[in-house]
Amino acid sequence: MKTSRPLSVSTSLGLMLTVILLSGMTLSSCKNNRKATETSSPETPAQNVEPQQEQPVKVDYVIAENYFIKNNAELPADHKIKDKETFSRIFGMATTMGENGKPTEIDFEKSFVIVVEEGILKKQTELEPGLLIHDNDGLSGSNGTEPGAPVGHLTFKYFINEGDDISYTIRPVLIIIVDKAYENLNVELIGEVAI
Repeated sequence: MKTSRPLSVSTSLGLMLTVILLSGMTLSSCKNNRKATETSSPETPAQNVEPQQEQPVKVDYVIAENYFIKNNAELPADHKIKDKETFSRIFGMATTMGENGKPTEIDFEKSFVIVVEEGILKKQTELEPGLLIHDNDGLSGSNGTEPGAPVGHLTFKYFINEGDDISYTIRPVLIIIVDKAYENLNVELIGEVAI
């Protein structure tokens, strides 16, 4: 009759390690098989995967100072001016004394402008710039854009500071200079009355 003898500690550890390794390899192969069938199942037709949209990005700009809207000038409906001739037809230069008295130079070869105005008012009003955001909600090369060109739209948030009533009319304006790479994007303006 055979008698069973107790296993040594090293034999027990070796046996446990072998069982653990075999279990891990089995689980791993099952997981890999499941992934393979999920991605290449012949019964499931290929689905169109939408490209992930990028997060909105802050766009840098420069404020154009010392300009005024000429009498009866109409601003473009899209809020953008892309060339010097159009800009000169709409705006006059308001040169003042002092170091910062000259109008900001605008190079329309490298930039375009976004114009914000609140109409003709009889209340002291100032427009303050906020954030300019690029929302990338498309693919470059679509909608006639050059591959690699920015797509989506621009959103410009600004603040309206209202003061006292005045006896004359004013036409407050805010002009920002933006990199020309964004000039074909639609612009959305969001004005918020400052408290």
